[in-house]
Amino acid sequence: MITASCQPFRDLLPAYALEALDPDEIRAVEAHLRTCLDCRACLEEYRAVSEGLLFALPPVAPPPRVRAHLIAQIAASKKPATSAWRTWPIWQLAGGLALAVLLVLNISTIAQLEGLQRQQITLTRQLQASQTALALVAYPEGLKLNVTGQGAAGTLILNPELKSGVLFAWGLATLDEAHTYQVWLIQPDGHRVSGGLFRPEPGLPFVSVVIPSSRPFSDFTGLGVTIEPAGGSPAPTGMRVLGTSF
Repeated sequence: MITASCQPFRDLLPAYALEALDPDEIRAVEAHLRTCLDCRACLEEYRAVSEGLLFALPPVAPPPRVRAHLIAQIAASKKPATSAWRTWPIWQLAGGLALAVLLVLNISTIAQLEGLQRQQITLTRQLQASQTALALVAYPEGLKLNVTGQGAAGTLILNPELKSGVLFAWGLATLDEAHTYQVWLIQPDGHRVSGGLFRPEPGLPFVSVVIPSSRPFSDFTGLGVTIEPAGGSPAPTGMRVLGTSF
């Protein structure tokens, strides 16, 4: 169980597993680990993940400038005693450069780990959406509707009497951070009700979105998707990119 005293150390455990903390932080973490079984168990999980990623990643050659810099350091160390470089043993220079390369690799590993976590979240959401879609199709009177647009297309799975649907769409452009896609449910009088926001994940062939509603879908006559400012809009303001009628 995470307690208030554990929380500051839980934030440091990933970096501790990668040996990326300063000496004061290392001493503080190790003192806490001596008395906390939960944090020791959590540390072992981080170490297992970091070790697995290091073996999973292809070898990364240091940049050419690192080799050139090392050669320059060696040459400087051979100059007469008047050179300031002679005060630094070559093993210390090589060790420092090796540490710098290791730090770069650790940072790259952390960045790739964060990318894998984002992909896992996206795939989990798509799996949940697919399971919802299968349930709607299996339910009596389930509908499968084509959704069309300019340069994009999709499929809408729903049951008119239920309060959720699933939209599968492909061909949608990747948006910048200032914009998002917003789903609209169209009432018989033309009024639009927001059905949620979504943003396609770069590199994936399609996006799947569960569309919740406080009312049965039989109360609506259609669906549209527009491009809106980040955070969504109370009513459509941007270009419609997808749409269909029920």
